Amino acid sequence: MLIVENDKSIKEINIKKFFKTTLYKYLFLILTFSVFVYGNGGPVGAKASVSSMSIVPGDIVELKIRARGSRADFPTIEQIDGTKVLSRHERVTNVHTYNHGQLERERTTLILTFAPEKDMTIPSYTVEIDGKAYHSNPIHIKVQTEEVSPLDRIFTVKLKANKESLVVGEAFLATVSFSLQHGMLISNKLKYLRPEFKGFFVERVEGEKDYDEGNYQVSEMAYILTPHSEGNYTLGPAAAKIGLHDGRKREGTETGFGTKVFQKASNTVNVEVLAKAKESDLVGQFSLVSKVDTQKVNANKPVNLSVTIEGEGSLIQFDIPRYELDGVTVYSNDAKVDVRVEEGKILSTYRKKFVFISDKDFSIPERRFTVYDPKTGKTKVLKIEAFNIDIKNAKARTDGTAVKASKITPASVSKAVKLKEKENIVTQNWQVLLLAFTLGAALFIVWHYLPKRKGRAGKESDALHILYSHVANDAEVEEMVRKLYARKNGDLSVEIDRQKLKMLLEKYT
Repeated sequence: MLIVENDKSIKEINIKKFFKTTLYKYLFLILTFSVFVYGNGGPVGAKASVSSMSIVPGDIVELKIRARGSRADFPTIEQIDGTKVLSRHERVTNVHTYNHGQLERERTTLILTFAPEKDMTIPSYTVEIDGKAYHSNPIHIKVQTEEVSPLDRIFTVKLKANKESLVVGEAFLATVSFSLQHGMLISNKLKYLRPEFKGFFVERVEGEKDYDEGNYQVSEMAYILTPHSEGNYTLGPAAAKIGLHDGRKREGTETGFGTKVFQKASNTVNVEVLAKAKESDLVGQFSLVSKVDTQKVNANKPVNLSVTIEGEGSLIQFDIPRYELDGVTVYSNDAKVDVRVEEGKILSTYRKKFVFISDKDFSIPERRFTVYDPKTGKTKVLKIEAFNIDIKNAKARTDGTAVKASKITPASVSKAVKLKEKENIVTQNWQVLLLAFTLGAALFIVWHYLPKRKGRAGKESDALHILYSHVANDAEVEEMVRKLYARKNGDLSVEIDRQKLKMLLEKYT
């Protein structure tokens, strides 16, 4: 019995040894396969994954498409099942496994973010890896429409528009609001991604509106949008990321506490833009006032025309073109446009000034602008009045009309006699004068073509451009502009006080 028992024990030991050896071999094969396949970056192919397959409205989903191979080319993806892609970047990871001195595999990951507003399916995308086409797996995303949990309502972003159907050129408001529950401590600054406003002229409204609404503190950021062409457009979404103080103890931090990051996106808004029933220069409800500071001035003195347009609508893209008048120098300043929002209405004020300088009578012609009112569907005309400007002591007109003759007085007769005496002296000494004139002309030509002369002319022209807009408020500037204008028209007898010119330029630049 003893021998039999020993034989049985030996057999049991051998069986255990067999199974143990077999198990080791099996594990060794699995490990070897894993090292060969996954140690070299895994099998060639493309695989998609998402940060979450079940979300609530406003959640941002991160889609990763991983490609294993030596080279991967991803498709250009701007929308996923109709939802706009918010961000895109690629990340390349080199796997340090070599075969005969060459890197066997490389893993490239395309990372996209988007914010679904309803149930959707991420389609299969084609990725070219090492010259061959591979397809990623489709993924279904569920957007919960029932009441969300309190955690999902800590931080939200919303987008709204005060009009969703309008005409080309009609301005409206788009507002992004950020809501944060009271009592939340912000640990870092909010990072904001502005909505896409493709198809619109965009002007940010200065300042933000802050207020409390229920259990939330709300900040609003508004934009004035003006469509430049008809069509159907989608505004947004806006996106934001915020870090909130996490009161739970965290190891390895200086404060012992951490930060919980919330990343949210707004809804989108569909806007329909229609063609105007009638063509017009402006869209809205506006009035215009125009006036000149004087209609009778001395030669080469400025005449200022001021134009003011104001009313409901946007004037940001509007401008009055400059006047082109023969024989008249015309300057204009940049238009000043003030846009504000009051009780949901966009109100604009446009101001522009033109300066006219001439040595003969001239007329400022009438100008007309049409305004289409989308509320009534009617068009009206805004008009800049015409103004006739009378120049005192004007030169002869180009049409041949002579300037009125001056009255004959004893003083004028005496002046004529003295002038005749001077002419007789000149006649008697014509040879001396001729020589002096020749030398003077030669010196003038040399002086005229010196580089510094050219530079001075350029400086005078620049000075005239800088100072003209201040003539109405400064008598010294007015006198200097008159002299500069005279020199510009070839009157070299006018002397410029360089010190005073420098002082005026320093004052107004």
